[in-house]
Amino acid sequence: MGGPCVNFLRFVIQFQLILLALAQKQTLRTNSGNLAIFAFGDSFVDPGNNNYIRTISKANFPPYGIDFENQIPTGRFTNGRLVTDYAASYAGIKDYVPPYLDRNLSMEELLTGVSFASAGSGYDPLTPTLTDLLDLGAGNIVMMGLPPLGCFPLVITLKSNPINGFLERQCVTRISDAAQGFNQIAKQKCKEMERVDSQIYYVSLYESYMDIFQDPKKFGFDKADTSCCGTGILEVSIFCNRRSRLCPNVSDHVFFDSLHPTERTYSLLFEALAPTIDLILQGKQ
Repeated sequence: MGGPCVNFLRFVIQFQLILLALAQKQTLRTNSGNLAIFAFGDSFVDPGNNNYIRTISKANFPPYGIDFENQIPTGRFTNGRLVTDYAASYAGIKDYVPPYLDRNLSMEELLTGVSFASAGSGYDPLTPTLTDLLDLGAGNIVMMGLPPLGCFPLVITLKSNPINGFLERQCVTRISDAAQGFNQIAKQKCKEMERVDSQIYYVSLYESYMDIFQDPKKFGFDKADTSCCGTGILEVSIFCNRRSRLCPNVSDHVFFDSLHPTERTYSLLFEALAPTIDLILQGKQ
C-alpha cells in the first residue's frame, strides 16, 4: 500500500495491540494473582501516559473523563472507559488499566498490567513490534485491526470535498478501504508469526464499527458522523476543552471528540473482543 491515504492513516492511528499474559489454567474471571494485561498502541488505548511526556496530544482536562469514576480526566481520550478497561474488568484482573508512566503505581498494579500506549505514539520506546513481544515471552497476543477510519468525524471533515465534509457528512470510502487493506496484511502476519509456545489472535473491529455507522439508531445512537465535543467535526485533544460546548447526552453519540469513540461505543466494540478473551482464558486453541 502507498500514497496519501496510507500517509493519512499513519497520521491518525497506528495499529493497536493488547498483550494478555495469562496462566493457561486460570479460572475465567477469577484472578488468583497470575493474570495480567499489557496494552500497546495509540490514543485509543492510552489511559494517560501522555500526561507525563512533552506533547500537545493530551486529554487530562475536562470535558474528557466526565463519566469516569469521580469525573476525573485521567488522560483517556473519551468520556469514560476504554476497550482495555473493559477487557481487564471482564477478565477479573482490575477495573482499569493504568498508564505505565504513572509515578504512583504500586507493585501490584505493575504486576497485574499497565498500558504502554501513547496518543500519537509520541513515546516510541513503548511501542514494540510483535517480534519484540514474542521474544520477551508473551504467551498470548491480541491484535486489534484498524477501524473504518473514513467514517471518523475529523476524517470526513478533512478528506471530503467542502460540501460533503460540512453538509452531507458521508464516510470517505478510500480511507476506510486503505484501513481494511492494512487489516488484511496484519491478519496474515499474525498467522505467519505464531510460535509453538505462543498464540497471536487477530480481532477485527472493522465490522462492528461499520454496523454502528450504517445503522446508528439500531444501537441507540442519534449521531454517528459528528462528535459530542464542540462543533463535532474538528475538535480533538487540546481543542476539545472546558470551553467547548458539550452535547446534552454523550451516550447519544458514537464519538466523544472528532477522533475518539464514547465510552458507550467502546463497550459495544468490546463485545467483538470478548470471545477471544474467553478463548484465551479457557486455554483453548
